[in-house]
Amino acid sequence: MPTRNRGATIDAALESLKRLDHDSYEVIVVDQSTDDLTRLAFEKIVGDDPRFALIPSTTVGKSVACNVGLAAVRGGIVAFTDDDCEAPRDWLDGIERGFASHPEVAMICGGVRAAPHDPAVGAIPAFVPHHIRLLHSPWLAFRAQGIGANLAFRTAALRGAGAFDEVLGAGAMLRSGEDGDIAYRFLRAGHGILELPDPAVLHSGLRTWGKELQELAWDAAFSEGAIYMKHLRLGDPVVLPTFIVRGLVGMVSWRNLLRLRQPTGLGRLAAFARGARASFRFSIDADSRRYSGPRRERVRSAAG
Repeated sequence: MPTRNRGATIDAALESLKRLDHDSYEVIVVDQSTDDLTRLAFEKIVGDDPRFALIPSTTVGKSVACNVGLAAVRGGIVAFTDDDCEAPRDWLDGIERGFASHPEVAMICGGVRAAPHDPAVGAIPAFVPHHIRLLHSPWLAFRAQGIGANLAFRTAALRGAGAFDEVLGAGAMLRSGEDGDIAYRFLRAGHGILELPDPAVLHSGLRTWGKELQELAWDAAFSEGAIYMKHLRLGDPVVLPTFIVRGLVGMVSWRNLLRLRQPTGLGRLAAFARGARASFRFSIDADSRRYSGPRRERVRSAAG
């Protein structure tokens, strides 16, 4: 679980992970905070639980934090959730059953349900598939809809794929999209992906209507442009259907555009184009299909 400057607001996430019904698991919290509030919350909730470990990191960015955690895990399966999510008691059992039932699968995209909130104030990003679905064709990668708040992998497969692209993701230079990128890379490498409605985590990440949700949508579109252009630059024609469906078609509300109504989606399309252009600021490692770019790091003070 990556976290940065959430302080005691991670209490609910830690409490839920502490209550999991599973006989063997470890929790690694990678803390990129600039203060001690998260560490104090960790010590209060799970400090005496040997299953929990806190790794302070001077890095910045969700993907980097996930990779720091990946390097430390010992289990054959690694699951990721966010610091504003609560996992149900059977979360890990459900993930294990999914992998056991589908040996060809190396990645699971689990359900993410929105916590109770006032829809007049804003919305919470969620992913609730209607049924269990197996994805295996990289030509149809645009069908993969999972989000990073509930992802699980066979550990060896994720390490073999080169882990998350650290230029993508929240806090990174290309803003978000690490989940969609790793999904495409897994499909392109021949791994199956399983979408599981349950057990779903509960997401409390409310974004308010207006600027906050608009920026979230534009950042997502920007990152998608950067993701798909990366693979096109590698000479990969398989990504073309996803580039077209998710970008050139999916960003625009054509019905609203034809009726001259808002929102048209043209802002998202422009963000997608800017992301595709931003791709050329970075070189690419062809073996891992990851961008090569400097990490954004923060230097701790002598007191920290």
